[in-house]
Amino acid sequence: YEYYGEDKTEVYWIHFTGSNAKNILRQYGFPDKERVFQVGTSNEYEQIFKRIIIELQRCQDNYEEMLVLLLRHLLISFHRELTREHILKNEYLDHEMDNAVTFFRENYNQNINIDDYAASRGMSVSWFIRNFKKYTGSTPMQFIVGIRINNAQMLLETTTYSINEISKIVGYDNQLYFSRLFHKWKGYSPREYRKLRNKF
Repeated sequence: YEYYGEDKTEVYWIHFTGSNAKNILRQYGFPDKERVFQVGTSNEYEQIFKRIIIELQRCQDNYEEMLVLLLRHLLISFHRELTREHILKNEYLDHEMDNAVTFFRENYNQNINIDDYAASRGMSVSWFIRNFKKYTGSTPMQFIVGIRINNAQMLLETTTYSINEISKIVGYDNQLYFSRLFHKWKGYSPREYRKLRNKF
């Protein structure tokens, strides 16, 4: 069916039933629980709808079979659009998370404010933290601390810098706080860790 709304909007709809209706919809990516799917507008949709209407009006040979094919054509077009949108969203997400990981790795020893970073990329803080955790397995702050501690570990193993110097190199002005954090992550204080490594 079709009609024109008061604002001249073209509205099309199809009514179909049958014991297999749910399975057909599932097959093309339309779950039972959802009722509305945003598939955008397309001339292709309009052409398919109009062909369906013409087939119903003319009732030529095998028109019912043709109607089934046209309905499936319409559902496939919707499904492709929904999938394309999903892929684009994933590409955007991957790109943003890659950018964040690169930024944190390059600036890990600076004073990074997660709220400011998210705002600079046009993201809400909660959305950014949630998706960053899905992407990396840790929150942005955990990720940064992990880089700092791992780099501190490497410096303890390969240099003669003092604990205080290493603390500052990786971004902590407070040596005591750094030592507590290192112990929490590695099970040893920086001094203990260096002694332990020197034994081997």
